[in-house]
Amino acid sequence: IESTLFGLINKITAETTDGGQQAAQSVTLLPNFAEKNPGMTRVLIGEALVNEDERLQARINQLTDKLEAALRQSLRIAQAANGWHGDAQADAAVLIAYVLGRWQLFAKSGFKRTPQDGWALQRKFLFG
Repeated sequence: IESTLFGLINKITAETTDGGQQAAQSVTLLPNFAEKNPGMTRVLIGEALVNEDERLQARINQLTDKLEAALRQSLRIAQAANGWHGDAQADAAVLIAYVLGRWQLFAKSGFKRTPQDGWALQRKFLFG
């Protein structure tokens, strides 16, 4: 999961120099990944790890922290170019919470409520 997600995020950051666009594309990518990989979504939200070794949950927590750090870095790039006027740290935390919430809703709905439901309007709210 980690290598796939970061491979895709690294591709975004290599192809897009605009930090705001990097963050928006990454936040689009993460729910898309979940939708294409429902079983992995259960792992990402910890549902599939209930009776597993604590190290696995720690590893997923570390993955979430790294994803948040990648979003924070993209927002800092946008700030440097005067393209983001919020607080990169706080805003990255909100964006990762959004992603985790979409993953959670997807899994808890029995994979019926897709993570991309309403994305066009939500994107405007999150990214202006």
